[in-house]
Amino acid sequence: MIKALDRAAIDLTCPIGQGVLALLRGIAQAERQRIVKRANEGRAIAKAKGVPFGPKPKLTRHQRAEALKRLEAGESCRAIGRTMGVHHGTIARPGA
Repeated sequence: MIKALDRAAIDLTCPIGQGVLALLRGIAQAERQRIVKRANEGRAIAKAKGVPFGPKPKLTRHQRAEALKRLEAGESCRAIGRTMGVHHGTIARPGA
């Protein structure tokens, strides 16, 4: 049952109550679709402007280049990560 503060309870088991509930569901679904549409449009505009998505990189370009050199030299991911202050998975991940 839905109970409004200024009215008697609305019985959702009767046909009128079920109709009201169906109407409210339809309105909520339409609003949700509008929200999703606006969000997708906003993302598309941001992407076209070149706004970066996702988390900020943990390492700068210079640090990534240095880590790659050290990896090629045979140093372990854990040792590199420890000195650069990041998790060893960040060093091991391709493109990090």
